[in-house]
Amino acid sequence: MTEDTLQKLEQRVADMINLIEEMGRENEILRTDQQMLRQEFKSLQEKNKIARGRVEQIVARLKSLEP
Repeated sequence: MTEDTLQKLEQRVADMINLIEEMGRENEILRTDQQMLRQEFKSLQEKNKIARGRVEQIVARLKSLEP
């Protein structure tokens, strides 16, 4: 193996290590984003449930006012 070939191989290995580290950081960011979105989704589901209950109450009151 020539010196040039060895240097190219070392560079490729270093590039791969950098890529793996970058992907690890991106993966952590994506996991954090995913967790935040899950929490937001749960919150929105709860708000939707509350709003639905209020609308049902209004509809029931309106129906009770019908002659």
